[in-house]
Amino acid sequence: MTQRIDLAALLTAQAQANQPQTVFRAVQDACAERFGFRFLTVLKDLPGTGNVMRMHSSEPDYPIGALKPMGLTDWGRVVLDGGQPWLGNSREDVLWAFPDAELILSKGCEACACAPVLWAGRCVGVLSLNAERDAYCTDDMHDMTLIAQTLAPALI
Repeated sequence: MTQRIDLAALLTAQAQANQPQTVFRAVQDACAERFGFRFLTVLKDLPGTGNVMRMHSSEPDYPIGALKPMGLTDWGRVVLDGGQPWLGNSREDVLWAFPDAELILSKGCEACACAPVLWAGRCVGVLSLNAERDAYCTDDMHDMTLIAQTLAPALI
C-alpha cells in the first residue's frame, strides 16, 4: 500500500516560526517518509538569469545559495518553462538533464524526480529527489507535485 502524505502537517509548518527552514524541513521529512531519497534539494527559479538557486539541501556537497545553470537546458524548458514534472530513472536521463551529472551519479543516484512549484501560473521553484535507479515511478509524481506546492510561500 502506498504511504499517504500528511498535507495538514505541511500546511501547519507554513504558519510556524523560523521560515523558510521550517517548511523546507517539513517537506524533507514528508518526502523521506513517502518516497525515500539519497538526497533532496529545493531550487528557486531566478527568471531571466538562466539559473536556479539552491535554497535547501539534505546533502553537504550541495550548498545552500549555490547557483545551477538549469534555465536554458532542455530540462529547464520542461520543468521551469513548462511547469511540468520530470522523472528520470537512468544514468542517461541524469546525463541529459544536469550539468553536474557526474557528481549526482557518483552518489549512486540514477533516479531523479523533479516537481515544479507553481505560483500564479509560473514555476517559481523545483523540488528534486535523487535516489538509486528506478526508485521512483510516474505514480509518485502526483504526490510529489502536491508536496512541492507547499513550498510556494517559501519561494516567492
